[in-house]
Amino acid sequence: MAFLSDFDISGYGLSAQRFRMNIISSNIANANTTRTSEGGPYQRREVVFKTVDFDNVLNSELKDSNNMLDYENPLDDPFSQKNANPAIMTVVVDKVVRDDSDFRLKYDPSHPDSNGEGYVAYPNINPVIEMADLIEATRAYQANVAAFQSAKNMANSSIDMMKG
Repeated sequence: MAFLSDFDISGYGLSAQRFRMNIISSNIANANTTRTSEGGPYQRREVVFKTVDFDNVLNSELKDSNNMLDYENPLDDPFSQKNANPAIMTVVVDKVVRDDSDFRLKYDPSHPDSNGEGYVAYPNINPVIEMADLIEATRAYQANVAAFQSAKNMANSSIDMMKG
């Protein structure tokens, strides 16, 4: 695999996890928001990822460049890399969905957003779950940083070998 592909794949992973951390942070920040511009309490949001074939997300410049993994090699060459059929996938953000679970009701008749029975609807956010998700996203981000650093070290080692 070309070194630039390594960097791109890690970059997509970094970007996706950073986006996820921003959504989780928004959930935590709005854990007590009882009124939004859409009306009603804030609804918890979640990020949905999807894996895509890495070649599909490359722009046309990279696709036309000389990539080490040439998927268009004819099958008549028994040593062609196409016969290896590598599955190079990357991750992208597919969509952000709202959690439609029930809101938490808390009795507080003095609250301006209380209903006729004195209950206030609070967002369906559990800070413990959000913190666990944030830790998971942070660790995935760190894993992508480590993969990026490994690819960088391999590229630097290759350059050093070519020099000397």
